[in-house]
Amino acid sequence: MQAVRIHRFGGPEVMAIEEIDRATPAANEVVIKVFAASVNPVDAKMREGKYPVVTEKDLPYVLGRDVSGEIAAVGSDVSGVTSGDKVFAFLSPEHGGYEEFVVADAKEVAAQPQALDAIGAAAVPLAGITAWQGLFDHGGLQAGQRVLIHGGAGGVGHFAIQFAKAKGAWVATTVSSSDKDFVTDLGADQVIDYKAEKFESVVEPVDLVFDLIGGETQERSFSVVKPKGALISTLQEPDKARAKKLNICAARYTAQPNGDQLREIAQLIDQGKVKVVVGSIFGLAQAAEAQSALKERHIRGKVVLKVVEQQQRPLVDEETIRQRAYQIWEDEGRPEGQELAHWYRAADATEVRYDFRRYRRNFVPTGSLVIKFYHSGDQIRGYVRKIADTDADDTIFPGEEMEPEAAFKLAAAHRASSNEPIYVELVERVEWNSEWGRLA
Repeated sequence: MQAVRIHRFGGPEVMAIEEIDRATPAANEVVIKVFAASVNPVDAKMREGKYPVVTEKDLPYVLGRDVSGEIAAVGSDVSGVTSGDKVFAFLSPEHGGYEEFVVADAKEVAAQPQALDAIGAAAVPLAGITAWQGLFDHGGLQAGQRVLIHGGAGGVGHFAIQFAKAKGAWVATTVSSSDKDFVTDLGADQVIDYKAEKFESVVEPVDLVFDLIGGETQERSFSVVKPKGALISTLQEPDKARAKKLNICAARYTAQPNGDQLREIAQLIDQGKVKVVVGSIFGLAQAAEAQSALKERHIRGKVVLKVVEQQQRPLVDEETIRQRAYQIWEDEGRPEGQELAHWYRAADATEVRYDFRRYRRNFVPTGSLVIKFYHSGDQIRGYVRKIADTDADDTIFPGEEMEPEAAFKLAAAHRASSNEPIYVELVERVEWNSEWGRLA
């Protein structure tokens, strides 16, 4: 299998894509076929030899800490997951995600959110758990409290804003001027341009400062924390003496893999309370370029590597469907008044369908394909539309109302790529037919 490894510490040039042996899981482990892997700042620290968990004795080393994919094998003591399950995971340091198959402790793994594809799911684990543990495990944030998040437009920050809001907290964040609309859309209550304003002059005291910037920003943050509040950082250890004098908790932490927390995060995503923003996508062979982009460019959200192309479920060809329909027609005794076409849907129902996503206004991206189903007399009809502007009327695709079967085929034919999702809108109390596929 292919993997991106380093044999020495240094710049991006030390990264090489190589053929290595595929690992076998221990009793408590699983093997994940990796569809996508996230790129994080800690990956560069490991590559440079600045992350103490990875030392010379660990070389050669596969980089990457979080992935999405499907279960390829399970250890003898593992229960609750089976081969083919779609999962995502934040990996412990001994395993790297920049490879086609990765071993993971079963406790690190959770079912992938149904609302996300592989790219979106890979963007979640490390950044999501880092935000979750910083806010709630170390920061003790509760509903009704106030939090200031430094760096709210980044990978961890954009999750932190949404998690805090989902739990009922008031959120302020510092960002650049170009990111003010972005974090406002995520739910931030107060947005501060860190270049134009001093946050300590415009923010009322908060219960928690979640520091993703460090340095001078961290030092200035002491002045806005309430007594008995907290200053929590992912970067540098805050001044303990100063914290004690001010009667606040101050700490630096390192996020730890946690499958249970991933499941909670997945639930928020599937409920529509948290959205995942992917800023850039690279191929596995472009891992060095991806790390450089994360460091040198201003990227909102996450950077993700596409590792293994996820196999799409093929549509059954028309001839196969016709033959199946004919066989059903024959088996039913060629009932009077029922033409062969009557049995087409039944002939195709045995096939596994694409997974569809539920349409939600102002949430589905512009340009997305949507099948709108409604009652027409005693039958269900649908038409395919393409979202032109989420704040205006939709552009209707050519074609009249049609059977669900035809609508699925029309939508599939108009997708820009095999990875483009198809959304479904159900109106007039239309019930989703499980034979059509899975609706997330």
